[in-house]
Amino acid sequence: MKYFFLILTAIVFSDTLKAQKTATADLWSGEYAVYPTGDLSKSAGNLTIVKLPDLKADDLPVKLQTDLERWTIISEQEAKKDSTMVRRFLFTPENDEYKEFGWTGLHKAGKMNCIDGGHFFICQTEANTTVDLRGDKAFLTKTGVFGIWLHHGLVTLKKVK
Repeated sequence: MKYFFLILTAIVFSDTLKAQKTATADLWSGEYAVYPTGDLSKSAGNLTIVKLPDLKADDLPVKLQTDLERWTIISEQEAKKDSTMVRRFLFTPENDEYKEFGWTGLHKAGKMNCIDGGHFFICQTEANTTVDLRGDKAFLTKTGVFGIWLHHGLVTLKKVK
């Protein structure tokens, strides 16, 4: 009987450790339709976001070693296929990329998550949320997913798959 309880305890303990090692849900992977902000009637194209294997800390500058997860965004526009590696916004005491936009509080509360592609970024928040852009007009994101591209401006994204 004593061995039974030892074995049972070992099984429960190993399941607990397995649960702790389970990765968090992937917020980003999927296919998204891209729309001009304010007009969800006609898509301007699709983006596909795919999770990549985690990078090795030694392969990155020190500033980026706090988050090794990466995704690739594949855009298929006009028979041209482009892909870009993206990373989550940095959020450490030394590097808070949400601060520039006034979104640190939202991120801490789990209400804003963003990925950075260099010349663009994409963010997720709750649907039907008014998002304040410092120095610019606030906007309503009906889908909860939006992006800002250099030279193209603000777009709405809607997850379709």
